[in-house]
Amino acid sequence: MLQLFHDPKIDFMGKRRMWVAVSLSLIVISLAVVFSRGIRMGIEFEGGAEVQLQYAQAPDVPVVRTQLEKAGYAGAVVTTIGKAEDHEIYVRVPLVAGAKDEDMAPSVIRTLKAAEGESAFTVRSQAYIGPTVGRELIKKALAAVLGSMGGMLVYIWIRFEFQWGLAAVVALVHDTIITLGLFSAFGFEMSLPVVAAFLTLVGYSVNDTVVIFDRIRENLRSKGGTAGNLPDLINVSMNQTLSRTMLTSLLTWIVCVFLFILGGPALRDFSFVMVVGIIVGTYSSIYIASPILVVWQEWLGARAKAKVVESGLATSPKATAKKVRAGKA
Repeated sequence: MLQLFHDPKIDFMGKRRMWVAVSLSLIVISLAVVFSRGIRMGIEFEGGAEVQLQYAQAPDVPVVRTQLEKAGYAGAVVTTIGKAEDHEIYVRVPLVAGAKDEDMAPSVIRTLKAAEGESAFTVRSQAYIGPTVGRELIKKALAAVLGSMGGMLVYIWIRFEFQWGLAAVVALVHDTIITLGLFSAFGFEMSLPVVAAFLTLVGYSVNDTVVIFDRIRENLRSKGGTAGNLPDLINVSMNQTLSRTMLTSLLTWIVCVFLFILGGPALRDFSFVMVVGIIVGTYSSIYIASPILVVWQEWLGARAKAKVVESGLATSPKATAKKVRAGKA
């Protein structure tokens, strides 16, 4: 297997508290951005119209966009589709205040025909999405994201243990919030493909985490199921999987970067989520999910120690004498 790093010995867990603090800060900032700026919703969620047109000659997309803006359709998305020689474009416009909703798609067509001539294009398809359908789609999108996280929790719980599943889901929530914060900050538009990108991100991120968890479990088994020093064992496991993690993430990330640059407006929002999400997901697999296992073990150790101390106090000579004086022994 190709190795990016030869026998690395990076102390990932040594700075875990610092990285957790960085992540908490990023989460707070991301939530502040989302609540202050909001998220720009596409017509799938807020309603609007879409038309597909085939031009007789190659269409000038910026000119079409300008004509729609002059007609009052601010925020219209115009992009070419299919092969270049097909001369087809896709137009999407949000709801316009005061306009008759069902008349939006015919109105867009009339606007373009008035500007470019009756024979400039033929209509391939037209559709209208009402605001009620949009609200229903929002509920389904949220249910899909939350349901996928719940499914991941159950899967990892069954395959590993509950705390491993909890750590993976916390990392997923971390990835989603930070990516959503950047998505909002840069003003990208939420659409059904973007929801699909978030679901893809959830699957990608948890896959990376499971690979690391799998190696930690293998190393735990080789030590008889117990780890004297869990941070050291996690460091060894992460260094063993580091080349695989970086190679997989880097290659996928490069593909998404090219998709973002060359994919055009129709794919830009989707690919932005993937470009950011892959970086955040790789980071969280290393610095969020695994430290939670350490925190969990420390909490269990402190709890067990407290029980031992409590039990020792209960059976101490002083406590026994007190019980005798009280007539309980």
